Amino acid sequence: MISMNVRIRPVEHSDYDWLLDLHHTVYRELIIKEFGYWDDDEELGLFLEAWETKKIDIIMKQGNSVGMFIIDSKNDYLWLDEIQIHPQYQNQGIGTEVIVQLILRARKLSLPLRLRVLHANQGAYRLYQKLGFRQISRAAHHNVMELS
Repeated sequence: MISMNVRIRPVEHSDYDWLLDLHHTVYRELIIKEFGYWDDDEELGLFLEAWETKKIDIIMKQGNSVGMFIIDSKNDYLWLDEIQIHPQYQNQGIGTEVIVQLILRARKLSLPLRLRVLHANQGAYRLYQKLGFRQISRAAHHNVMELS
């Protein structure tokens, strides 16, 4: 997934501290808004689970790490498990560009692309709608969306 603006590379061990900081920076306000609290130990556990068990890709722009995503292949769909763009790089089309590339990947495989978004993350929800995703289910704290 390479374009003029964005390059994707696999995670490296040296990304650990940066990724942990990104997780906290991107999620702290959203988690507090959605759940009413932030628990450092709980969030560290969630981060470590992803770090240790999932394939993380780093989003690069002009040589800088600007975000990350995790895509998982399921039997009958692709699952965008996570996408985070550092706030200083948000609203520049980076997340949109990555998601569009993932949509193209899913279409080549003739699979829908699914994701979930916190109710509190209305900006992301609107972006996904704009890109053509539709809500297929609603849980206590998330909407699950799909683009076929």
